[in-house]
Amino acid sequence: MPDLDPSADVLIIGSGPAGLFCADRLRQAGVNGITVIEQGNAMGRRTCPDSALCDCRPCDVLEGEGGAGSFSDGKITLSPTRGTHGRDLFTPDQARLLAQVEEIIRRFAPAAVDYPPVQSLTALRGHEDAGLAFDSYPLIHLGSDGIRDFGRAYTGHLRQAGVRVLMGSQATRLLTDGGRVTGAVVRDRRARTETVVRARQVVAGCGLAGAAWLEGQLREMGVTLRTGPADFGIRLETTAAALSTFTGEFYDFKLAHQAGGIGLRSFCVNGDGFIAAEYHRGLGIRGVNGHSYLARKSGQSNLAIVATITEEHHADPKAYVRQLAAAVNAAAGGYPVRQRLGDLMPGCAPPAGVKATNPKTRPGRLQDVLPAALTGAFLSYLDALGQVEPRVLAADAVLYAPEIKYYGYRVPVTPDWQSTDISGLYVIGNAAGYTASLSAAALAGIIAADAIASGTPSGASRAGAADGT
Repeated sequence: MPDLDPSADVLIIGSGPAGLFCADRLRQAGVNGITVIEQGNAMGRRTCPDSALCDCRPCDVLEGEGGAGSFSDGKITLSPTRGTHGRDLFTPDQARLLAQVEEIIRRFAPAAVDYPPVQSLTALRGHEDAGLAFDSYPLIHLGSDGIRDFGRAYTGHLRQAGVRVLMGSQATRLLTDGGRVTGAVVRDRRARTETVVRARQVVAGCGLAGAAWLEGQLREMGVTLRTGPADFGIRLETTAAALSTFTGEFYDFKLAHQAGGIGLRSFCVNGDGFIAAEYHRGLGIRGVNGHSYLARKSGQSNLAIVATITEEHHADPKAYVRQLAAAVNAAAGGYPVRQRLGDLMPGCAPPAGVKATNPKTRPGRLQDVLPAALTGAFLSYLDALGQVEPRVLAADAVLYAPEIKYYGYRVPVTPDWQSTDISGLYVIGNAAGYTASLSAAALAGIIAADAIASGTPSGASRAGAADGT
């Protein structure tokens, strides 16, 4: 690994899609002296152990080359609003840049499956009383295997083009002077040494894994962070045959439902997939997610059911979701909970041979931990699914929690993603608190890079962005 240079024109914190796309765009614009630092491991060293333990430092699922998205299901949402909590987050001109995100993804991950949007699901016809509203969008699926190949190939391309991408390098402190960012203190995790890196601009693309650290840094600098919607969810694992009723028409189907004043929706469907563990070290929370591969099948499928908590439900939805997740962990000795559906929901379909695919979970009873209103909302959603396809509700289907899409606290930024409080600091992607998808994070990276390269960032605040899902 090359030594860390104590100076850079642009220092990018995080090698996820936001950071990588930002670095590439800067390079194309002729900006030199680009350094990307990443506290996690190179792709070849990112492995999730097959043991019941879940205390890796760093968590190779959430941290490392390519970012947390490299250990996702590899679904690329070709929509500027899907995966964000701001319907007007991107201007029409900015949204058109999504075509460039798609071009790069297809260039470095040619093996992909396309899913054009569909108008409706045949399975829902005659089940209008279930209260499920369907939505779809242009989607390409790389699989958990393909998305890792993409992260490895794209990072390698940037290195060959002259971008310094350093693994095991952790930003420990942001440096400012007179209201302007001047660099960061960077720790080499292996050598256990620290270097002060001076930079004209600093781009924080540290993702959700770095959100807690970034929030602390900004609050110390006097930046007022805003709350906003956050999602708490459960993940259902059932047979692939049962979910094929939906996935057979649109792979990552979106079904929205209202129950007791709470909005719920399906999220991240994984056909023939697996349940993955995530260790959010900065928050001390262990959660679950779903993976699926193009070349590996489990015979079971899973999806998340997430409830959106807004400020109508709690004054600080982000804090509330984190508290709920911590409570679920505490009930299972510090681990995610798994529970047979029949233990929570009476009147299920006969067992279907579902086998739990995640050993990093512990048995528990969600109804003893979650608020009654939230438990009732999840049960209402499950019942609605069962009205359409009873096989989904097999008694031995497995529920997991927590599935947390808590988002970071919202950093006040301009439409070009520069901090409104600290000149020269750009906060992009999921770390900024507005996005939760690979494509939206990549788009934010491109927009910030264009502003840095032109030297004319927009001065308008994004504080009034409307919420959306």
